[in-house]
Amino acid sequence: MPELDQVCIRIYAALVRAPHSSAEDVGASTGFPPAVVGEHLADLARLRLVVHSVGRWSAADPRVAAHELLDPVEERLRAEHRAAGTALRRVAELRQAFMELDPLHREGRRIASRTGGVEVLIGRDAAGAAMLASALEAAEEMVVMHPPADPGGRVLDQEAAQRDLAVAERGLRLRGLYAHTALPDLELRSHVDRLARLGGEVRTMAAPFAHMVVFDDRVAYLVHRAGDEDGPDGTCTIVTRDPTVVRYLKDLFETAWRDGTPVQADERGYGEALDEVHRMVAELLAEGLKDETAARQMGVSVRSFRRHVAALNSGLGAESRFQAGVAAARSGLLP
Repeated sequence: MPELDQVCIRIYAALVRAPHSSAEDVGASTGFPPAVVGEHLADLARLRLVVHSVGRWSAADPRVAAHELLDPVEERLRAEHRAAGTALRRVAELRQAFMELDPLHREGRRIASRTGGVEVLIGRDAAGAAMLASALEAAEEMVVMHPPADPGGRVLDQEAAQRDLAVAERGLRLRGLYAHTALPDLELRSHVDRLARLGGEVRTMAAPFAHMVVFDDRVAYLVHRAGDEDGPDGTCTIVTRDPTVVRYLKDLFETAWRDGTPVQADERGYGEALDEVHRMVAELLAEGLKDETAARQMGVSVRSFRRHVAALNSGLGAESRFQAGVAAARSGLLP
């Protein structure tokens, strides 16, 4: 909707004094150039404040213009306001109903803890919802260990990223431990940058041995991927609130964390972890694994694994994989 500025008002006043004027007449009486007059007459026409007929302009009744132009807009806005108010009341009612179910849910968890403290969640959606609930309940920290992704798979899914940010934005301590081979992933790098600004920390290691998430030494999630028998997406998650088990899993994380390589927010590529990546490649070559198997263990594509092999050969001055193995042993890359 155009703005009714001072130029429009002066042109409208001129047409009130001299109805049925041409644009040239308006320009002569107001002193405005033709282009300005034409532009503002068009604005006034859209506001229904002037009418045009056979090359002549006249001022319209502003009350009629308001009725024709503004009444429908006002009524639509009032209807939207009423609808928004109804929707907000419905949201409030549902929120209250949800909160009334919370004691029932908590009692169910207490019963589960008395019967062993272990729960099995089938499918990624169920696990994601449970982890987000734990993230919102956490009071101190969350730690995450994530094994190498399947070749071609995503290192970090959207649900995990949202959960991490929900924890970090509340000022809780957040630590994430990933595989060295995840470092070049652009989504993970962007996530690390956001977490760093919120105080989160990320480290990498050669091969994290489990996919687990622990909240406040209170509840731990162990994610297992096996096949279709574990749900529509092949995911089965074990949840435990047993204090002894949770403490044991947290201690495993702490041990791995101490040996991890810190990831700098502004760093790109493998950074300080490059030597560790080359060590992994050398060890896999020494085992005599096929490229496909070695790549799967590293969580990279076969093409990426072969690039790592080529880089290792170049760095060691080797012309074959056998020579690379010998050179790696001599250089201390292999134990």
